Amino acid sequence: MAERIKKLFVPLFDPATEPLSEEVLDINEYIRAHAGYSLYDAQLAVAESIKRKLGQSKVALIVAGCGTGKTKIGSVAVAAAGLQSHQISAGHSKTFSIVLCPAHVTKKWVREIEESIPNTFAAVVRSISEFDLLYKLYEQGSRNCFAIISKEKARDGYMRAPAVIFRKWNREGLNIARPRANEEMPAVGFSPLRHVFCCPDCGAVIMENISKDGVAYCVPAGPRFFRSENRENHKCKICGSSLWTALNPTLWNQQTQWAKLGSYGFVFRPLLNEYREDIPNEAIRDRMTKLANCPDIPFPIRGAYRTFPLSSYIKRAYKGKIFALIADELHQYNNNSGQGDAMQELLSTAKKVVGMTATLVNGYSSGLFYLLYRIAPRRMCQDGKPYRDSRKFDTEYGVIQNIYEEREGAYNSNRRTVRSKKGSRLKPGVSPLVYTRFLLDCTAFLNLTDMGKVLPEYEEIPVPIEMAPEVRKEYKRLEDTLKHVMKSDKKACKKILSSYMNLLTAHPDQPYGQPAIKHPFDGYDIVKPKDTMPPGAIMPKDQMVLKIAEEKIAAGGKVLIYTNWTRLDTPKRLLKLVTERGWNAAILEAKVKPEAREDWVQDYLDHGLQVLIGNPSLVETGLDLNAFTTLIFYDTGYKLFTLRQASLRSWRINQSAPRVEVYMLYHAGTMQHKAIKLMASKLAAAGMIEGSFSEEGLSAMSECEDMTTLMARELMMGIKDSVEDLAATFKRMAMLKPQEAAWSIFSDEVRKTDSAVLGRSSPSILEFTFGTEERTVPQAAVLPQDSPVFFETAKAEHKRKKGEVDEDQLLLFQIA
Repeated sequence: MAERIKKLFVPLFDPATEPLSEEVLDINEYIRAHAGYSLYDAQLAVAESIKRKLGQSKVALIVAGCGTGKTKIGSVAVAAAGLQSHQISAGHSKTFSIVLCPAHVTKKWVREIEESIPNTFAAVVRSISEFDLLYKLYEQGSRNCFAIISKEKARDGYMRAPAVIFRKWNREGLNIARPRANEEMPAVGFSPLRHVFCCPDCGAVIMENISKDGVAYCVPAGPRFFRSENRENHKCKICGSSLWTALNPTLWNQQTQWAKLGSYGFVFRPLLNEYREDIPNEAIRDRMTKLANCPDIPFPIRGAYRTFPLSSYIKRAYKGKIFALIADELHQYNNNSGQGDAMQELLSTAKKVVGMTATLVNGYSSGLFYLLYRIAPRRMCQDGKPYRDSRKFDTEYGVIQNIYEEREGAYNSNRRTVRSKKGSRLKPGVSPLVYTRFLLDCTAFLNLTDMGKVLPEYEEIPVPIEMAPEVRKEYKRLEDTLKHVMKSDKKACKKILSSYMNLLTAHPDQPYGQPAIKHPFDGYDIVKPKDTMPPGAIMPKDQMVLKIAEEKIAAGGKVLIYTNWTRLDTPKRLLKLVTERGWNAAILEAKVKPEAREDWVQDYLDHGLQVLIGNPSLVETGLDLNAFTTLIFYDTGYKLFTLRQASLRSWRINQSAPRVEVYMLYHAGTMQHKAIKLMASKLAAAGMIEGSFSEEGLSAMSECEDMTTLMARELMMGIKDSVEDLAATFKRMAMLKPQEAAWSIFSDEVRKTDSAVLGRSSPSILEFTFGTEERTVPQAAVLPQDSPVFFETAKAEHKRKKGEVDEDQLLLFQIA
């Protein structure tokens, strides 16, 4: 079977039988001479494969685990492709390329490129003028150039507001003249059925598509349709004119038709009642009430930036001039978002594209749909998946849960069953056919265990904590109240389930100052948590953190503590406790700019930092935190990707410590226990994509629910897993004896990658950025279901709902 697979799937580059190209070897020799080390065999093999793929087509992907050196591999592959003989023979002796990456790793990209690629300079670009200046310097010189652009800056633009006109329906279908600027909007005392939103140019009625009871309708758009700008409301479908206009803060404060309520979006004041069933929290409800009571009060806009998007400018002005685009953290562009659109604009401008990520699949087929259309639009069209119908893609490659209603018995005596479809829902899950049809021929996969180096041991250790008696009593009351609501008022339960789950998860960590849960329709308090401990009190989980930290610091190690809940006082409380014990500690806060976080951490380490506290989302990508060999998750949160990325921040190819430990603390018998149990199964399932099979992973593949639904189900069923079972699950996923790679490109050469062994000192690199003086920075370290799903039956005997999954769908790779 193995031989048959080899014949059917011939790799573009076989490192066991084929030599590396001269371009890759020359660049590797340059790295050896200037940085004191060479790339690993596996890194060189991936770089060679990507270089060859770029010689055949436009797009190539690198899916490599955390710490495998994707930055090095991607830059070497692009440089090698630019050095190919056909490039030089065509007169392209130098190339200009773009790197699109998260803001906190822009400087890292500059260092990596300038130490790895010969005859090349790189610079961080933040504006259109800086990009023009950099390209001018490139044209005047003889060296290759890389422009490093953060994904946030690439899509910066001016704020926009709805420009639609609200007036009487033009039943004859004739154009409606646009009112003059000084003309007041029509009065809104008429029935909303007689007034509609119209295009400001052609006057056509703006329509929106809705789906109810499995039937799609097209109706005049309501005010909620314009909460935020998206593909559906961006342009008039009749004339193509924009339905949004630039927001001038001065003029905005003089109008009284629209108001922007933070992240909720724009609301149309005359029709505030339309938003009653769509208010997410109490803060928005209070602002809505203020608007209703004072309809003429101005709502100033904050942060009304006005710049032209950098990605759009590059597409217009530099078409055909960009050799390559490296899209770092490719998974962050897989949604229908502004940053995804920016990546698409840059992709269409470049001749070659290299996408890099550690986790390509976010769990849902809808995420892959937009990403595949950006990198392989022709293949998607050939597969019969139109861009305007993502549902067709989800049906074939995702998991769709169809909900049906069945009537039985006396209601239909002449039939056994009458079945009607009530709706459908997209669930987590991606078919493996996506890999074979769209990714197999353009993607190189790499894992840390392929590097040919003995890695340090890595283990995730769950630690159960018992709550104080008074805290457990109050927690039980909150839990019983939710169970009662879930049984007695299912309509309200759907609205409050997420916030209630958050309360049950956060309450044991801070049993004071928790907000009440209000009824979504009537507004009364369903439950109001009682304060069972005073603010600042030392919790049992705090004591466990101090115990672990004391042991590790005494052994000369450093500790990284992750706290997910931003609304709790956990970080400040932990900082106070550790500093009282004489340890040097600091909190990495969100206000530290992403591009400055790497230097911020290093500065504190230089001053003797022993304990670092922060949110895992701030360091989940790009940062190497090798100094911290003990990681403690004070709470784990619900995001699988964040958990995986943050837990591997110090398990890198250049980690010199013999062991990395990750402690996951949770309160036994609570929602924290349920959450970490579900996350363990999802981690095992995610590992199966990378070839790590386990019983838990196979079991998790059969689950198609989101985390909130699964946790609610666990709440009703109760805790059934023992602490030993949970610990055993993590134990089986630990990397206690990593294996070396089985092959070597340099089989006749002794591998020596440590700069100390090579006898070379770390050189300095000249960092080239705009707006600052040139400065010397230290050398960077080497980067190293077929069965239906049944819902709870209703109280009525003859009526029930059940959900089922299409029998033709494959249920592999299901990750929430």
